[in-house]
Amino acid sequence: MSNLKSLIENKNIQLGKSKYFSAIIGETPSKGAKSPLLWNAAFKKMNFPAQMYPLDVSNKNLGKLIKNLRLDKRFIGGAVTMPYKINILNLLDNVDDNAKVIGAVNCIYRDNKNGLIGTNTDGAGALWSLKSVYGDLKGARVLLLGAGGAALAVATYVSKALGKKGKIFISNRSKKPLIKLKKKLSNNICGLDLLSWPPPIDKAKEFDIIINCSSIGFENLKKDKKGIYFLKFFSPLGSVSKNIRVSESDDPLKNYAYKAAKDISKNTIQTIRFLSKCQSTMVFDIIYQPNISHLLYLSDLIGFKTLSGKMMNLEQAVIAFDKTTSATGLRNSDQSEVRKYMKDAG
Repeated sequence: MSNLKSLIENKNIQLGKSKYFSAIIGETPSKGAKSPLLWNAAFKKMNFPAQMYPLDVSNKNLGKLIKNLRLDKRFIGGAVTMPYKINILNLLDNVDDNAKVIGAVNCIYRDNKNGLIGTNTDGAGALWSLKSVYGDLKGARVLLLGAGGAALAVATYVSKALGKKGKIFISNRSKKPLIKLKKKLSNNICGLDLLSWPPPIDKAKEFDIIINCSSIGFENLKKDKKGIYFLKFFSPLGSVSKNIRVSESDDPLKNYAYKAAKDISKNTIQTIRFLSKCQSTMVFDIIYQPNISHLLYLSDLIGFKTLSGKMMNLEQAVIAFDKTTSATGLRNSDQSEVRKYMKDAG
């Protein structure tokens, strides 16, 4: 595993000496991803000889990392998180039918030929969580915010549950991924419509459920060529600051909050106005960092039923862990057993 350190950003990670290992692969999973906590609790309870590690990797090194993991037979698989759920598709040996339909991977496991296979458990986890709180989804009208891999997974599963009388409205910051998403969902049973972003306030009263699948509201800092910025101050129901950036040398969080105060205030007002026009709406944010996003905080203040991504994260982790570990032949598939151990840990 020593070669891994040359390919990852979190080089201070302490890699253990377990017989097998698993990983969550993403841009910054070391900064708060819960998968290692959940998976390692289950590994320990089951006496399964493995441990999960968060691997922070740049897009430049993603292909090299996958190649390295493929050659290391101790690697049994694991999880894939933002922003590589789509990028990783062509780097694996194969993807199952579920991942092909969704067009994104959030779980990797080994097949009996030692190849790395991609699957997707996001949609199943989201649907399970949503139905457990909302109930029967038939005929519901859903506003879906975002058009990336997570949005596609959620929309694929939720659309089937909505039936012919249901409808999904999709709003996203950029048009190109929105159009691609519409094409991939064109064969689904329920109705489908595209909206501008932020979603128009005159449509607010039409939605029974709002689901945020975008990164707006995510806790961790974001970085581009211009500098550092934060999305945690914003809701996807309002406009987001485009140009404000701060340097890493300052106190970036406080400095950004100060500089973006007007934009944050504008976003909050837009969100409250939109939510105030909604009727009997449930708000589901698949983000689980923080547990209560800005969107959920404002929705709760107004009195709507809310659901964070914590339950979805738990359920998709249950499905992914069960798939990955049972594929090794070292244990039989039993999601109820995994769910119990992970629920106790998370």
